[in-house]
Amino acid sequence: MRRAFTLIELLVVIVILGILMTIVVSVVPNVMVRAKKTKTLA
Repeated sequence: MRRAFTLIELLVVIVILGILMTIVVSVVPNVMVRAKKTKTLA
């Protein structure tokens, strides 16, 4: 069993985290707008 991560494994993890962060950053504003609309309707 290797203990250290290889450079490729670290790069893959960083890329996946970057993709997840871009998804979260693009979704959160839409959720906030939708919440405000729902609040004004209620």
